[in-house]
Amino acid sequence: MAGAAFVLIGDRLLPAGEACLPVSDRGFLFGDAVYETLRAYAGRPFQLDAHLERLARSAAAIYLELPWSAATLTERLGGLLAANRIDAGRIRITVTRGPGDVRRRLDQLGPPTLVMTADPFTPLEEARYARGVPVEIARRPRNLPGALDPAIKSGNLLNTLLARFEMRDAESFEVLMLNHRGELGEASLANLFLVDAAGRLRTPPLGSGILPGITRALVLELAAAEGLDPDEGPVLPEALLAAREAFLTASTLEVLAISHVDGTPLAAAAGPVTRRLLARYRERVAAELHL
Repeated sequence: MAGAAFVLIGDRLLPAGEACLPVSDRGFLFGDAVYETLRAYAGRPFQLDAHLERLARSAAAIYLELPWSAATLTERLGGLLAANRIDAGRIRITVTRGPGDVRRRLDQLGPPTLVMTADPFTPLEEARYARGVPVEIARRPRNLPGALDPAIKSGNLLNTLLARFEMRDAESFEVLMLNHRGELGEASLANLFLVDAAGRLRTPPLGSGILPGITRALVLELAAAEGLDPDEGPVLPEALLAAREAFLTASTLEVLAISHVDGTPLAAAAGPVTRRLLARYRERVAAELHL
């Protein structure tokens, strides 16, 4: 599939092949940036307001003041989606601290840099949703919240990238990461849910050192509306291995069943709770975007 024709930098739409940033940009040099990734359905971004709110929270957490209103960002993204004629798309909004070397103090730095991309996106085949995907548990733990809080969606992804590079099974779709207490937190690019042997829907709490996922929050809302009474509490690896079913949530994945953990099959890959929540999620997408 061909890539997008245009990229937005600041307030300018530029041909993708010509768009560039200074080599002194701190996002490039140090990962000094925050970002959001979301999906477009029929050319419309899903849950954009929630993503922009999280972008602002991440920026505040790294002492980065955003000079653009949510309305301005929404307008610029709309122009980019139209220019690229996006139907099904993956959007990334990145804000770097702009140019500057590591010795400069915050008060010596200029305005931040805004970059938006919107590319055509091919979702996973429905067969993957029907049979689930294998995952494994990483040897490498998640960042300590007191060092670099996983709740910040920052441009520095080395912790999760290294965990992905170190995956032992070439068939693994994702890698699940433990926190410093040995509890399951999240996958490298998604949040985690499971249905335990007693039929309870469980997910690691925000206090376990995870990203407050936009899709995670929506799935919790949908689950509560379905009477599933989701439990946000610590999850140990053995609880996942004994689970009836489990699934990943992310904007690009929606609700994706897990079939195996470290080679061990779950009792019900793509089980009834997973299928039900995936259906409710897609219904919400259609309702909110008037599809």
